[in-house]
Amino acid sequence: MAVKEKIISRDFPEYIREPNPEPDFDRPIEGLTPEKIEKTIMAVLGARTARIRSVVETCIHCGLCSKACQWYLSNDGDPTYAPVAKIRMTIWEMLKRKGKVDAEFIKQCARIVFTECNICHRCSMYCPYGLDITFIIGLVRRVCFVLGVVPQRMMDQDHSHATSLNQVWFAQNDWIDTMQWQEEEVGAEVKDLQIPIDKEGAEVMWLPLGAEPKTNTYHIERTAKIMMAAGINWTVPGKDVWDSSNMPMFLRDFATMQRIVRGLYDNAARLRIKKLVLTE
Repeated sequence: MAVKEKIISRDFPEYIREPNPEPDFDRPIEGLTPEKIEKTIMAVLGARTARIRSVVETCIHCGLCSKACQWYLSNDGDPTYAPVAKIRMTIWEMLKRKGKVDAEFIKQCARIVFTECNICHRCSMYCPYGLDITFIIGLVRRVCFVLGVVPQRMMDQDHSHATSLNQVWFAQNDWIDTMQWQEEEVGAEVKDLQIPIDKEGAEVMWLPLGAEPKTNTYHIERTAKIMMAAGINWTVPGKDVWDSSNMPMFLRDFATMQRIVRGLYDNAARLRIKKLVLTE
């Protein structure tokens, strides 16, 4: 018989699940002290407490959000995957205990908000009160991020954004070289095709994901062909920032995500662009 693990909430029924080894979370929690955890939770929740309570105390546990959650549905209606359960097992407990939780609890929170929720907002759309459940999940992600309890891949992407302003450690000169190379290569197939760089006054600035110039250049080719066929006056930025993926947003790394957004808009303002077109 498989060993079970308990997920416990003081104000929610006890649930049983199959254990799942999670080295991404096991290592970071080793150095967490109760004092550091409490201080971090109270700092993150702080002035937002009233807004948080307006969500958790308005919820009537009707279950409509569950039917909107792909995690709940794909786990055969396991109640621990319901959006309301995720709130009860994370931020509700933080509030009830006034931040006095242990490292294992933070690990449980990290697993729930990073590996069992896509913050897709569907639950909020189904909620009869329109409660912003993903706002709550985002706050728990923020707590986990500040404490360093984050999936390694997501942390790597965050470091890449903080250092190179894109998610794939792509140097700025490589970005320019790729645009010029694609223009030359696609131009051999399509007469007069151009990929304008830093064209002032263009109507549209196209902003790809970091992976497109590094590994998926066919997206650049297709975009250039579409822009030409549609007769769009367009350009790509010749300066950072050009990667619109903004992966730090998913970690709630506010400082880095704001640098990315500011960089995109600064490029648009610098070139007097009318519209930004973002991939995905």
